[in-house]
Amino acid sequence: MKNKKLLYIIVLIGVAVLAGLLWQSSYPMEVASIQVQRGSISIKVEDTAVVQAAQDYDLYATQNAQVKNIQVEIGQEVEADTLLMELDNPTLQLQLSENQSLLAQTQASANAAAAAVKRMELQHQDAAANLTRSQELFDKGAISVSEYEQALLNMQTAKQAWEEQKSHLNTLQSQLKGLNDSREKLLRMEKELKVFSPVQGVVLELPVKTGQWVSPGLLLSTLATGQDLEIKADILSDDLAQVQVGQKVSITAPVLENKVLTGRVVKIYPRAEEKMSALGVIQRRVPLIISLNDKANLKPGYEVRVAIETKHLDNVITIPIESLRPQGEDKGQVMLVQEQRIVLREVETGLNDGDRVEIKEGLREGDLIVKDGNLQLKANTKVKPLE
Repeated sequence: MKNKKLLYIIVLIGVAVLAGLLWQSSYPMEVASIQVQRGSISIKVEDTAVVQAAQDYDLYATQNAQVKNIQVEIGQEVEADTLLMELDNPTLQLQLSENQSLLAQTQASANAAAAAVKRMELQHQDAAANLTRSQELFDKGAISVSEYEQALLNMQTAKQAWEEQKSHLNTLQSQLKGLNDSREKLLRMEKELKVFSPVQGVVLELPVKTGQWVSPGLLLSTLATGQDLEIKADILSDDLAQVQVGQKVSITAPVLENKVLTGRVVKIYPRAEEKMSALGVIQRRVPLIISLNDKANLKPGYEVRVAIETKHLDNVITIPIESLRPQGEDKGQVMLVQEQRIVLREVETGLNDGDRVEIKEGLREGDLIVKDGNLQLKANTKVKPLE
């Protein structure tokens, strides 16, 4: 009795399974599908970048000094030769005062030495003339040898004193030249304490404040010398192989809202620089410059997002990357729907932008494929495509 009951249950299960298989074969599985179309595909290198003036002028401190006052504000438009700020260097003023005092003393000494040279020149001329007369008298026997030798000694002494005074004058004149050169240098430094705008433009930066001490090489101000803007981006050196001058760039930023600006890569710097990422990782990045076709409401210093288009194809067969089952490099498989049944089709792939992939061979425009390539459907499975 029990065996008959068990047999009865097994028969019922078999009938149910058979009925399920018959139902599945009669009613196809519903799957989301898409029609293969032609379109465009782009490969892009994306990163953050900063807007800057296409032309700017940096002004640096040339000496140790203190900021006395600042005459302008950030964003102010200035003309050429506008006073931007004044600096104070007490040490320089002391050096100028000492130089002026020493210059006056040396000039007085040089004037006295010049007068002495003139006087000693006359004394030498007089002693030389007296020696000539003594020579004539000595030849005639009118004076003794001692008198002639005294005349000779007087001439030689006068000449030596004249030569020494001329040497002293030359030394003083050399000192004067050195003091005047120093004064010119100090006066140039004093002139540099007043910082003027060398060009017409807009004040972009004033990184110093009144009372601050500055040292040579410290940035005092940056001026934008034109209205044109450009973008500077630091691209990972690993991505640079794909980037070339002339490539199209798309620029986006929160300040632009939904507007997308366009530009071109116009300059790639010749060397990479070490940069610290936001996560504290040191990276090798290469600076490049991007031109702007329209600056919209961008300002120097704004952060933007750039997408450099390194490759672009038009009018090619593309499918969503989710529809592809990767099968190796440049190979894949899709589930083609033909006569409401699954056909597993091998395809050759090309460019991949992360959303869509180019299909070089294996599909034609208008073909219908299963949208989700992760579905485990066997060949010849009956399906009902839902577009």
